[in-house]
Amino acid sequence: MNRALTRVIAWGPMLFTATSAWTAEPWVVQNEQLAVTFAAEAHGAVTSLVDRATGRELAARQPRPQLFQLEFSTPGSTQRLTVGNCDANSVEFTAPDKPGGSAVLRFACLGGQPINVVCRVGGTDKDPWLRWRIEAEYPPSLMLEAVRFPIVTLSLTKETDALVLGATKGGVHRQPSAWKSGRSVSASQPGSLAAQMACYYDHGIGVFTAALDARGYRKTVVVSKSDAGLSLAWQHPCLSTSGFRLDYDVTLATFRSPDPTLPTDWRDGADVYKAWAVKQPWCRRTFAAREDLPAWLKNGPAMVRFHRNWLAEPGSIEAWLNEYWKRHFPGDVPLIIAYWGWEKVDTWITPDYFPVFPSDDEFRRLVAVGRQANGHTFLWPSGYHYTVTYKKLPNGEFQWDDRRRFDTVAKSHAIQGRDGKVIIGDRSWLQGGQTATMCPGDAWTIDWFNRIAAGLAERGAELVQVDQVVGGNFPACYAKSHGHAPGPGAWATDVFRKQLQTMLQECRKTQPAAVVCFEEPNEHFLQEVGLQDYRDWEVMRHNDTEPASVFNYLYHEYLPTFQSNPQAGNRLQAAYCLVTGQIPHFVPSFQRGPGPLLVGGDFENWRGPVPAGWDKVAGYQGRAYSGRADRDDSVRHSRRSSLRLTNQDRDEIAQVSQNVLVGQTFAPGRTYRLGAWLKTQGLKQRNAVLLGAFAVGMKHLGSWRLEMPDANEDWVHRQAQFALPEGTQLLRIMLHLQGPGTAWIDDVLLEQVQEDGRAVEVQRPETPGDHDLMREWVQLFHGEGRPYLFLGKMVRPPRLDVGTMEVQARRFPAILHEAFAASDGTQAVVLVNASDAPQTGTLHSGGRSVPVTLPPWEARLLRHQR
Repeated sequence: MNRALTRVIAWGPMLFTATSAWTAEPWVVQNEQLAVTFAAEAHGAVTSLVDRATGRELAARQPRPQLFQLEFSTPGSTQRLTVGNCDANSVEFTAPDKPGGSAVLRFACLGGQPINVVCRVGGTDKDPWLRWRIEAEYPPSLMLEAVRFPIVTLSLTKETDALVLGATKGGVHRQPSAWKSGRSVSASQPGSLAAQMACYYDHGIGVFTAALDARGYRKTVVVSKSDAGLSLAWQHPCLSTSGFRLDYDVTLATFRSPDPTLPTDWRDGADVYKAWAVKQPWCRRTFAAREDLPAWLKNGPAMVRFHRNWLAEPGSIEAWLNEYWKRHFPGDVPLIIAYWGWEKVDTWITPDYFPVFPSDDEFRRLVAVGRQANGHTFLWPSGYHYTVTYKKLPNGEFQWDDRRRFDTVAKSHAIQGRDGKVIIGDRSWLQGGQTATMCPGDAWTIDWFNRIAAGLAERGAELVQVDQVVGGNFPACYAKSHGHAPGPGAWATDVFRKQLQTMLQECRKTQPAAVVCFEEPNEHFLQEVGLQDYRDWEVMRHNDTEPASVFNYLYHEYLPTFQSNPQAGNRLQAAYCLVTGQIPHFVPSFQRGPGPLLVGGDFENWRGPVPAGWDKVAGYQGRAYSGRADRDDSVRHSRRSSLRLTNQDRDEIAQVSQNVLVGQTFAPGRTYRLGAWLKTQGLKQRNAVLLGAFAVGMKHLGSWRLEMPDANEDWVHRQAQFALPEGTQLLRIMLHLQGPGTAWIDDVLLEQVQEDGRAVEVQRPETPGDHDLMREWVQLFHGEGRPYLFLGKMVRPPRLDVGTMEVQARRFPAILHEAFAASDGTQAVVLVNASDAPQTGTLHSGGRSVPVTLPPWEARLLRHQR
């Protein structure tokens, strides 16, 4: 039995080579694209991964390669047992018994225990990939917690290598080959993984993996750097004592650019995945073909969002709609009007929402005003969060404490941990408070949230978002009384789909054309929602990741997206969202028309608890700013009032700030000064008014201070002279007080210093700095570009030769561009000059080279041929 036994079975383009368990000969599974070699001396792990077209070896050499890992727990023990293919007492290989079948690897007695695993690998001549499955049997004394399979470690290339996950905020990770050993990235579905794919590639070739799960099981794709290479693995959570069988295929494939003039790109891998995805239930109808959506939504809308400080003065919203929107934009463009801070108690405080802020009557009036501007009200209740406490006070009590009602009404329906206790956790936005999470696997929770959504529809909301259930995710619940299987499972996807469907039914009882959506994409729910909160630009918060609109590339023709958090003055972000086909999203300004650029420096006008033009900062980097900021009508430098900042304790901070955007009248290369009148009492430490210059992404470029005077002085005037560094996007003015004491601030003035020494107050332009770009965006999205930017399919863009620019340590092309295909088969490229200077490039399309010249921040749509 020690002699080698080899069988070769061939059909069509498929070739399987099998050896018995008693030989050291390799065992190979291959299709037209890829040949995967397993070896007995490697305990059945992958030792070779060859792209058949080029002969290139893609697998890393390593001493103990892994194919799978199983993690078990034992009742009554806190220790975990982890075993893998390297722990098997024996490995047996079996070739497929029919065309299109799977080869089988059997692993027996893992870790010397009665744990046996079967892995299957195969494919058909029609498949672009090899398909992988795993199943395991083990004694009932063990609880299987997680399965990691398949695990493949790739060799690393240099300089041009990149990694992309199908995640909302995945982006392009450049040069993972340069990562330190031990670094990893991951994304989970439901959650951060919007589409079940990942790919690693360089200019010549890529390796692609995907989970072909049409049901919606929990899973995580994990990419890890080691000394050997880059590991791609799928992790499947479970909770079982009765065996495990993966109910869907995991795939592995190679890919390359179909155009020899273009380098291999993540889009080429996404094309492989999309060929499968469009056959799944979530792609049964394109957005244009759906009859369950209101006509206005399919007409190319724009969007604007107003915060609580706008709601505190409803007339300011009415003025923006009448004096800016209706004045500058066509009346037939629908406008989605989102409100943040409408909740009764405070922004994101749940679930005691009603009456809404500032009052039900005033809110209904705003809804009516919006409809006169072709507007449609959009509200975002905070999903399954139940706020039990909010804003911890110095004495240990809370400004809002709902624990008694929670215990009586909701606690039994909340998500429970494995210990049977309700999970209650800190939340950064609650300033020391906490929330529980209600379990939608309990029918009570679905009805509870539907009542909330119906209450919003009754007050005029036409669009309702299940917010903070990111990607359809919520913590795994282990309760045995909610009507779902304890622990992670496909039930979570099922109940969230039910939530969206029943919520829409309830809203449409009041609003017949209601639309629902949720925070951050998950492909499984494309047909349940009418638009999608997308946050792909937020990868800019990570230092070495570039934006990549993966979800839009896959599903643009199925669902329109919008960038949830547009940044005031960030025209690069707006240009990116424009070319990737996202809904135009305004950042409104209180100030319209001529006037001082710095708003409300005299502190005479207040909007609710804050001075007009300023924001009360709630905290920074997890630290709550609990100090007070108030209007003072008795202590003032001039006129009627001043701003008073007060702290009681040593660790308290009070801050009121304003961002002054850089634009036509406020720019680098000029000399400015900020002056303010200051007065203090009882300060125990040094304090100052702080100025900070920031580039895109809040990169700090420079700072200045106006020192606070001593307490024995009367009003003192302080000034700071400065020049904005190149690249400054905004100047942040921070009226800041740390530690006990009181400071009064009045008559803050921003001036430009002329060459002759005179100072003139800086004035704002007639329209906002992003006005021209937003107007072009709205006109394209609603008009000429609608078949492409709104309703079209994203396609691989043609090559554009153009200069680059550096933003936040990343290289961006000076002209951004993407391509779209309309339903009539025509294609178009949309381009935006994302710089302050004219730019010229050459577009290579349809065998032609077309010169393109764009003025600063101009958008253009060019129809082209492939």
